[in-house]
Amino acid sequence: MKKYTLSILFAFCSVFSMAQEVQPVKGHVVNAKQEKLAFVSVTLNKAEDDSYVTDLTTDEDGNFNFEDITDGKYKVVITEFGYAQHEQLIEVVDGVVDLGTIQLTENKSDQTVELKGVFIRKETSQYRNEIDKRVVEVGNDLIAAGTDAASVLNNIPSVSVDQQTGALSLRGNENVKVFVDGKPSSQSAADLLKQIPSNQIQRIEIITNPSAKYEADGKSGIINIILVKGQKKGYNIGLVTGYEQGKKARFNSSLNSNVNVGNFNIFGNLNYADRPAKQHGIGQNFDQDLDMLFDIYNKGRNLSYKVGVDWFINDKNALTVYTNQWRGKWDSVINSDVVETGLTKRNINDIISDNDGFDYSLNYKLDFDKKDHNIVLDAFYSENLSDDSRDYTNTYPNPEFYNELRDNQTKNTRINLDYTNQIEGAGKIEAGVQFRNEKTENVLNSTQIITEDGLDFNPNVNFDFDRKFLSAYTNYKQKFDKFGAQVGLRVENVKDDGNWLYAPANKGTIKKDYTDFFPSVFLTYDLTEKTQVSFNYSRRIDRPGMYQLTPVPQFTTALMTSKGNPDLNPEYTNSIELGYLKQLDKGSLSATVFYRHVTDNIIQGFTKDPELDTRFIQYNMNYDKVNNYGIEASWNYKVAKWMNVFLAGDFTSSEMQDVSTEILDANGNPTVNKITANVLSLRMNNNFNLSKNLTLQQFGFFRGKTKFLQGEMLEMWSMNLGLRYTFMEGKASISARMNDIFKTMRARVNMTQPYYGYANFNWEAHTFYLGFTYNFGGKVKTRAEVQQNKTDQSGGGIGLQ
Repeated sequence: MKKYTLSILFAFCSVFSMAQEVQPVKGHVVNAKQEKLAFVSVTLNKAEDDSYVTDLTTDEDGNFNFEDITDGKYKVVITEFGYAQHEQLIEVVDGVVDLGTIQLTENKSDQTVELKGVFIRKETSQYRNEIDKRVVEVGNDLIAAGTDAASVLNNIPSVSVDQQTGALSLRGNENVKVFVDGKPSSQSAADLLKQIPSNQIQRIEIITNPSAKYEADGKSGIINIILVKGQKKGYNIGLVTGYEQGKKARFNSSLNSNVNVGNFNIFGNLNYADRPAKQHGIGQNFDQDLDMLFDIYNKGRNLSYKVGVDWFINDKNALTVYTNQWRGKWDSVINSDVVETGLTKRNINDIISDNDGFDYSLNYKLDFDKKDHNIVLDAFYSENLSDDSRDYTNTYPNPEFYNELRDNQTKNTRINLDYTNQIEGAGKIEAGVQFRNEKTENVLNSTQIITEDGLDFNPNVNFDFDRKFLSAYTNYKQKFDKFGAQVGLRVENVKDDGNWLYAPANKGTIKKDYTDFFPSVFLTYDLTEKTQVSFNYSRRIDRPGMYQLTPVPQFTTALMTSKGNPDLNPEYTNSIELGYLKQLDKGSLSATVFYRHVTDNIIQGFTKDPELDTRFIQYNMNYDKVNNYGIEASWNYKVAKWMNVFLAGDFTSSEMQDVSTEILDANGNPTVNKITANVLSLRMNNNFNLSKNLTLQQFGFFRGKTKFLQGEMLEMWSMNLGLRYTFMEGKASISARMNDIFKTMRARVNMTQPYYGYANFNWEAHTFYLGFTYNFGGKVKTRAEVQQNKTDQSGGGIGLQ
């Protein structure tokens, strides 16, 4: 692989000299009142045959900028609902083409126009800050092509996905909520991220300190994944297919389409992925002179599709309905050999798992006569069904064979009603109400025979849990010259109702009814036209989830098992952030300092299994309070026309507590060992336009060593290289990528709890990917540009626009 890598680099250098000069084409769009027109469609066609070149929409200030246009003659076509179409011939010759201010004239009548285009994604991901979130417009990043959502998120600053468990964390904390198109999924985050192909992600919103408009769950914040929904005029079809080779061969294919005719936009996609994987590692227990060697063989196959329709009823009413459907099959064989005093004792866990999920969404928006005055009704229902069969063939500690059947069913229902009103000469009011219901059934049936107090029984578990929410919020925001402010308050009433049975005779109930208030404050100040500082505060809650409450063990190995705690209470977080943003001539610079104070902190503890001294049980409990703080910084800069650099780093410091029931204090209570975990992460993403059609991308990642509850994780780093060639006037491309070219990406751990030891985990990070993309579209005669559904599928309840 190193020989091939050097050859590829040599080829890159040879082609580099062929880079062509490209020029920007820019302008500013207003109406007759000189008001800025945002989100207006601007298309660039060739002048000689009117063939499509590229398109974009104006930003919030009405500006547009085609950055890389080769010399030649073009036609600029600007289309917006309610205005006459603007056409203008231009010539690009060795310099910037500034069209200045373009004024559109109103046109009340319908007209027939020719519209065309394909779904075009920017070459690289774009980062921007908004008042209450960071937004990543996902581009054709070669380092994520042909992968899944987990790989895309791993490339974003402050976000991390554990390669072994799939656990998602933000700023080093796993208490983060994941939404798709502004709505929750009934699937776990780990399962969900495996089933979303990277090419289906349009943008990702990182909301580290959500305002009162957002649901209060998740002390680390919210990650909202917005999926692609074609809205190009005409019909548009895109095909993506790829092959990836590691220790196992993996395949993925996706098909996107939309048809936009008159008042209707029909959109859909179909995705299939076959992604087997092999992992291996070693865990050493120095205290008891035990080693565990494990090999994991996974076979994951996922099929999903999305279909929906936008109906632009008239210029004030729009309706969107859609459904997502997922079907996944995940089979695993886990070999965990225990080596004791030179003897190897094999343990085999064979898992066959099926996962089916679906959701249905309805969104209705009514615009009133004036701008930014509307009401949105959003209804959403999702359901996830998962079942798996696990065969255990163990020789440690004693020979035994048994089977576990697990059946999980999760249902989510939510209805939101949101109101927005921009008061003339004053600020904007936002208000809304929401109903939510989360329902779970978690069952375990086992053939294992447990003996306790002379009684033989099967450790079967049944856990039913129902959580209902009633909530309301209000926000007010206004700009005073250079000063901007947004204040809000959210109130939530929650009722928990749960029942659990644990053989042979253990049972219990969960009954809670409580109301909480969650204020938020966001302040900004413009130091200059391009420099802004910000301050924000919010109160959040992290309610224990089903897998933290259920007595059903989520995993079992020869040396460790898990256990839920139905008595867990929610934890509360007060979060403060101070931010700085500077827009540079060719990029941007941003930095954020944050602090969190957490009470009733939910932590993990370990205790020895009373049935076996060498086995440990992991469980959750509440403990007092903790403090977390950190800093994030990023720099995005276009060094030259052919080179763009993105550098980001973050440092976090987190307090944690490790509870031991083995060592008691003077009062006979479990001891708590406080741990401070510091971690530094760095990311680098450089893009080189070697020629008009050839792009090189380099991605580097480093994470320093850090402490955690069981010990210390050592540093890790990796380097990826990718190459893309586009042809057929940009409609098709071939891409190649080498991941972890130096084979350095692995997890190494020095263990202190529940024993002193060492662990080394390796996954298929060193892989080669080859992909093909093709987009095409056609001409459709339609009426003038219909009303765009500005909600873009976001749920009214969290109002992500």
